[in-house]
Order: sequence, then structure tokens, then C-alpha cells
Amino acid sequence: MDPFNVIIKKDNKQIDLNIHPQEGGSFMVIYHGALIGEVFQGTAGWEAVTADELQPGGFPVYEYDETSGHEDILLDAALIASVGQAINKELGQ
Repeated sequence: MDPFNVIIKKDNKQIDLNIHPQEGGSFMVIYHGALIGEVFQGTAGWEAVTADELQPGGFPVYEYDETSGHEDILLDAALIASVGQAINKELGQ
């Protein structure tokens, strides 16, 4: 499956994320060219592994910079659920 884009909301702001499907059904989450983490459907819903716990595979690990104008994104439960819902919607599930 080819990479695709999703839009989620965080603090009433739209955030564009690039989703890279992986073998085994997981999805790498990329923000402004940098890896945030990987999400997958677990036994209790959507779960995630942070970029620090992964081997980035060619992507730099996302680090927040106040001067960049980008959002401070952390893979917390709310963000994981939002990304999972957006992926399900994109896949027609």
C-alpha cells in the first residue's frame, strides 16, 4: 500500500500527517518529514511505539523546535486514537 496523508485535530488546529503502511499492518506516522512513531491495531484498540523506541528507517526522529512553527506532537492516548480513526477512515473501515 502506498503512503497517504491524513488530517487530525489537536488543540483545535489541523495537523497534516503522512502515513506509511508497513508489512504486518502497522503504520509509520511522519510529520514534516520526521518520524513521530508507529501505530498499530492492538487487542485494546490503537496502540503506538514512539520514534525513540524504533529504528527510524531513513527518517529523522521528530524533535519539537519552538521556532519551527510546527506543533509539539507527542504520541499520547488522544493523538493515537485520532490517528487510528483517520487511518480507519482512509482505509474505509
